[in-house]
Amino acid sequence: MNGTVELQTEGRVAWLTLNHPERHNALTADSIEQLIGHLEALRSDPDVRVLVLTGAGDRTFCSGMSLPQVQAGEIDPGTFESLARCLAEFPLPKIAALNGDAYGGGAELGICCDLRLGVEGMKIRVPAARFGLCYPASGIQRFVEELGLSAARRILAFAETVDARELLHIGYLHGVCDAPELAGQARDMAERIAGLAPLAVSAMRELCRGAATGALDPARARDWAERCNRSGDLAEGLAAALEKREPRFRGK
Repeated sequence: MNGTVELQTEGRVAWLTLNHPERHNALTADSIEQLIGHLEALRSDPDVRVLVLTGAGDRTFCSGMSLPQVQAGEIDPGTFESLARCLAEFPLPKIAALNGDAYGGGAELGICCDLRLGVEGMKIRVPAARFGLCYPASGIQRFVEELGLSAARRILAFAETVDARELLHIGYLHGVCDAPELAGQARDMAERIAGLAPLAVSAMRELCRGAATGALDPARARDWAERCNRSGDLAEGLAAALEKREPRFRGK
């Protein structure tokens, strides 16, 4: 657990924590490398079914890339795009537990996750237009796909600061709670998802994304349906329902 990113595993749930609160959990070259390394390692962990991404401290989830490192040329902006792609393409369900404000790339880390929980009083802002920057196209695509054109334009092109209640309204957040309750709510959500049939979850996550982007492949959808229908998980789920017990899914 050394470094500015901590990885902890609790049963079937992995927790990645940005742990540099005195710097508002800003992303440095080292922390980006650590995050990518942890994500790659978790891909091959058969026991993990859900990922929770959060930040340390009670003020900021993530303030984006470290501006001193950017100004000093110590970090390539393309490095963040690699991290965002790695997180967006991570194959397991992802929950962002936003313990505070999210700025710039920090807001995009949330967008890369399937579900986002926030705390009362938090806000997000993507200040690229205030600096004279054009936000990366890959990030713009993610914001538009997840939130729609109108909300994405407000956040990106017009650099609006958006509070927790409005974030709920536009769909950036899926729940808001008091700060002391965040970890527990994220844990409950993660455990509930971890108890679902992994194959069915994977299938519908992929197909939902395809439907949202206009890339839904009917042949791929049929393959997923057939795979789920032949799976031991389906037999287990039906048996558990008949026997009035909790299913024990294996992802096979």
